[in-house]
Amino acid sequence: MRRFPAAEVARLLKARILIEDRKVDTWGTCAHCDCGYEVRLVEEIDGRLIACCPLDSSQDVLLEPCDLKRYRVDADKLVTAIAAAGRMKGSPAEIAAGIWFLGRSGTGRRIFMCRTPEDVFVPGISMLVKSMAGAMPPIVICEQIDTNSGISLRDMEIDVHELDEIVRPNEKGDEEISFDALLPPRDRVRLVMDRGRQVATLDGQILDLPLQMIALLRLFAEQALRSDPRLKKQEIEIDTGREAKELMRDLRGALMSCGLTRAQVDELFVSVRGIGYRLALAREEIEIIG
Repeated sequence: MRRFPAAEVARLLKARILIEDRKVDTWGTCAHCDCGYEVRLVEEIDGRLIACCPLDSSQDVLLEPCDLKRYRVDADKLVTAIAAAGRMKGSPAEIAAGIWFLGRSGTGRRIFMCRTPEDVFVPGISMLVKSMAGAMPPIVICEQIDTNSGISLRDMEIDVHELDEIVRPNEKGDEEISFDALLPPRDRVRLVMDRGRQVATLDGQILDLPLQMIALLRLFAEQALRSDPRLKKQEIEIDTGREAKELMRDLRGALMSCGLTRAQVDELFVSVRGIGYRLALAREEIEIIG
């Protein structure tokens, strides 16, 4: 848990979303160790916690007290917190194993959440979700969606999204949960990139961008269609020969020159701390032709 902010861990513990289990007194064995043990004991030696290797003391691991703590997540309370943060209407509830109904978004869509797409493929689950959604296609949110599962679910008229699609920066730059931007499948194509004509169209409006900005926007669109939608700063700089931060400033300025507001431009791109940027559009909202 040392890699997580202490204040955030404390907040989750207080909300009982994160629950501390009993401490452990064993540690994993060394890689490729021939000791024959499944685990090694943690011993306190001269006031220090050490996971001792019985064969090679150089492989001993010095531990902190927090290393022995183990936590579990209360899934129901986590889902309730997500629904509350997204201002869902209705009461969140687990409707089947691994499937939760979050409520209705501000646009009236019924939102569901599951751990993996496989949870929806369990016999009877897709029909249950669709019946609860009413006339509009249900929205199902998973942590990650592989290409084949995404295609299968959309063929079943279930609108699927990955978890990071509902996390957006607010005016202060902090991340918050919002479901209102999720649209029905028939309205989802927002950005069209025409490779042959070097033209980009956003929400039906042709963007009069310089060629370098068109190329950068196409990079974002192509990356957004991959399993990892994040475009690394190094990739931008290698492809363009310019500093990523400088190019992003120019791209934002060029888009505003095309008539987009500052707020619209800020919503279009998400900064990924320590990595780069990603286009804040789902795969179904992007079409590349030519």
